[in-house]
Amino acid sequence: HFIVENTGWQPESDMSTGFARKTGLVGSGTGATMTLLFRNVTRPVRRFDVITLRSTSEAWKDGAVQIALVTGGDFSHGNEAAEESAKVAKETSFEISAELIADRTNGEDRHISYHFGLDLAEGDDAGQLGTDVLLRMTLTKGSRFKVLGLMLCE
Repeated sequence: HFIVENTGWQPESDMSTGFARKTGLVGSGTGATMTLLFRNVTRPVRRFDVITLRSTSEAWKDGAVQIALVTGGDFSHGNEAAEESAKVAKETSFEISAELIADRTNGEDRHISYHFGLDLAEGDDAGQLGTDVLLRMTLTKGSRFKVLGLMLCE
């Protein structure tokens, strides 16, 4: 079980919205936060990929999510261990918008899957082994945001 915090995110598939119906994790309401914790990683994390919905639709276009990824931390052994690991842990964060800048087709909204990939800074790969990886997604704008996929890669 990787979810350690969830306020306002749930799986959703809406068949009435055409392409946007793709099943994904939907954050509802500004401030909706989901935190995933991967304990005791056995491979270094060198790349992070996220696939999200981008849309011209009123329901989605105002949404944005802040993603924070912390590698090399210790979140499994209490506050002291977490504070100590903060000295060596690396945090990467960025924001992704759900707005699709495109013309509507025949008056119909357009939706695409947006793939964002990030190569993480080269570092002490061996030092990551046995540590924890924390991933936090927070809805920062709008009322809805859909994540279609998340990948942590070596």
